[in-house]
Amino acid sequence: MIIYEPKRVNREAFVEFWSQRYRYAQEHLYYDNIGQPPTIESILALFIWKNGTPLSALKLQSVRQNFVQRIDELKSIPIEENARDFLERFSAGGAIWRVFWLHCWQPNKFPIYDQHVHRAMTFIKTGRKEEIPAYDPRKIDSYINRYLPFYAEFHGIDHREVDKALWSFGKFLSESNFPVC
Repeated sequence: MIIYEPKRVNREAFVEFWSQRYRYAQEHLYYDNIGQPPTIESILALFIWKNGTPLSALKLQSVRQNFVQRIDELKSIPIEENARDFLERFSAGGAIWRVFWLHCWQPNKFPIYDQHVHRAMTFIKTGRKEEIPAYDPRKIDSYINRYLPFYAEFHGIDHREVDKALWSFGKFLSESNFPVC
């Protein structure tokens, strides 16, 4: 017989534990395309990975219009541009996909943000499960003012492993009814 018992650990142990529980379909699409010079094919592959399934006709149209057609603009952005200016420059396509586009531009500087990592962040910070804001401007504000500073606390730990750990933990929180401390 076993029981579940929460255990306080440091950031490194948290990332090691939860990143090992990460499972995501077609992970190769991410690794084969991230950090490479953007092409039509690589951008489409990354958005298919982010979506988790093939893109519907409407999503494909949005990705092509808001991101693929702007690859040359992406390549010309000064490397020191901040997240807020980048996201204002790319103001269409939905908040989460715009943040993902930011991540595609500079994956080592700007982390992925979605419902699962938001849930993980708020639970770690407050002990409560909080869902991501529904309103896109609030999502962007939460990413810039809450998530980026929170993510910076993992400095020195492999950024992709941190992404995996937070996503896995946030997904676990959404699927589990375990006792909250």
